[in-house]
Amino acid sequence: MAADPDIEATWKTMRAALRAILQPHIQAALLEDDVTAIADWLNANGWKPPLRKLDPIIAAGRAARDHAARKEPQ
Repeated sequence: MAADPDIEATWKTMRAALRAILQPHIQAALLEDDVTAIADWLNANGWKPPLRKLDPIIAAGRAARDHAARKEPQ
């Protein structure tokens, strides 16, 4: 993970959100290990947390392109 404080804070926020989502479904003894494993996997595969909210026009355009790409036959 990065040394930038903004990026570190966003990773911590992502981990907290992931912990909150998984907590009702995973034993307490395994929760932190699972959150760490998922965060490490995301980091190893190049995921970087967004540092700011996208402009709604950009977000809508990306969503439309993604939706169109998923509808095209493979």
